[in-house]
Amino acid sequence: MSTTKTAIWVGSVLLAPLAFVVGLLILFVAAVASGASGHEEEAGLSSAPVAGTAPASVAGIGPVVLAAYTRAASAVTARRPKCSGMRWSVIAGIGKVESGHASGRTVAANGSVSPRIYGVRLNGSGAGGNTSVHSDTDQGVLDGDDVYDRAVGPMQFIPSTWQGPSGQDGNGDGAKDPHNIFDAAQATGVYLCGNGSSDLTADAQLRKAVLRYNQSGAYADEVIGHVHAYDQLTPSGSGPAGAPGGAAFHDGAADWPAAVRNPRSTAAAINWARQEAARGGQDWYRACLAFVARTYGWSYSGVQYAIDHYRQMPASMRHDRDRTPPPGALMYWDTGKRAGHVAIYLGGGKIASNDIRRSGYIDIVNATDIETVWGATYLGWAPPYFPKGG
Repeated sequence: MSTTKTAIWVGSVLLAPLAFVVGLLILFVAAVASGASGHEEEAGLSSAPVAGTAPASVAGIGPVVLAAYTRAASAVTARRPKCSGMRWSVIAGIGKVESGHASGRTVAANGSVSPRIYGVRLNGSGAGGNTSVHSDTDQGVLDGDDVYDRAVGPMQFIPSTWQGPSGQDGNGDGAKDPHNIFDAAQATGVYLCGNGSSDLTADAQLRKAVLRYNQSGAYADEVIGHVHAYDQLTPSGSGPAGAPGGAAFHDGAADWPAAVRNPRSTAAAINWARQEAARGGQDWYRACLAFVARTYGWSYSGVQYAIDHYRQMPASMRHDRDRTPPPGALMYWDTGKRAGHVAIYLGGGKIASNDIRRSGYIDIVNATDIETVWGATYLGWAPPYFPKGG
């Protein structure tokens, strides 16, 4: 990778009687176990955050490497909560350009890559595109060179960058090793996110993040091209529409019927949903229908369950199984529970949804995640029609 990459900055991260505390704990556990019956969303929750679930296999990417990309994307959700849109494909785009996903190397189950991958000697000679001198900073421990630094590992970190706050322990073995794909992939995700707020589903912000990794426009173009290609892959293969692993969702063109009138415009609703996702929105546990109603400016939807909202739609407004919703459309799933699920479509195959990554939070995820993570069945989409809303 480019020698211009610099390390990210990381910011600083009434006693009660025992019987009372235990009692509260029991009540809390009971409430969680019972499913808080008054809420609108009754779908089962994923036990771990999922950031863009990868297919079972991807040509050119070994299974351990693919697992590292997926695991890293999920981990970044917790480590960089202001960064939305991180997914396996973004990390894979970097890995493709930097080392061809550790091509030609053996990747052990724990993520160790052998033989090690070293970049050119950063002595300013121009070889391999290096024009700046980087004298040794690691006594050759990471790069085998005690005179000059070299980029190291499958994601090609410079030792001085890795030894700062960028280094990560992605496989939980207590070591931070740039030659381990789990560690390196997680470090890549953290580095791309930085410390500020960002939405990597937006190409402009994704490009800014990639340029932070390597200050080359050609490099950014190449990486983003791979990211887009990986984004098009269907998780779990190419199953039929409406089944887990169904085809990706594509953008259409919004043309709401005249009866569809809301306090907030479609563009404003999408913006509000994105803002809620950026801040997290911790109050949306099992409240999917309430959330989409709020995006359009309503205080309440007027219907108790998401699946009923879809079924009560005029037949002319329901688009059963159709996977070409326009941005701003409401998308519905049968989760096997009474309530079902609904989310707002943002475009580009993405939705803003509660609970899919973190219980009670809003996150921007792939629309197909509702199927691959929860095993739900896609019902279709409808315009944002809330005749009983208020």
